[in-house]
Amino acid sequence: MKKILTVLLVLCSLVLVSCAKKNEGFTRSIYDPAKDIVGTWDSKDYPNMGFTYVFKEDGTGTYFGEKITWSINGDEISIGNEGVEPFVTKYEIKGNELNIVDGLGNDTIYIRK
Repeated sequence: MKKILTVLLVLCSLVLVSCAKKNEGFTRSIYDPAKDIVGTWDSKDYPNMGFTYVFKEDGTGTYFGEKITWSINGDEISIGNEGVEPFVTKYEIKGNELNIVDGLGNDTIYIRK
């Protein structure tokens, strides 16, 4: 009986070791909400009229053809351009829709292109 238990323990150990070796190249990625916003977003209410945000991975982009910088902190986005203090507001992404609260507190919806 002891021999059977010993053999079973050895087999279980081998199985565990072989499974661990298969995962050596596995790397865990950490969710980055800022990556969700990267891309081109056009105004839902005024499509193709220039009210388009382009957010690049490096924190730059354009809005209405003007260069901008942006950053994410929790549920807030900071959008600025040269010589102007950044505009900080709430934002939310649901599927292909980006909701940015404008300076008057109104929801402004953009659709991912």
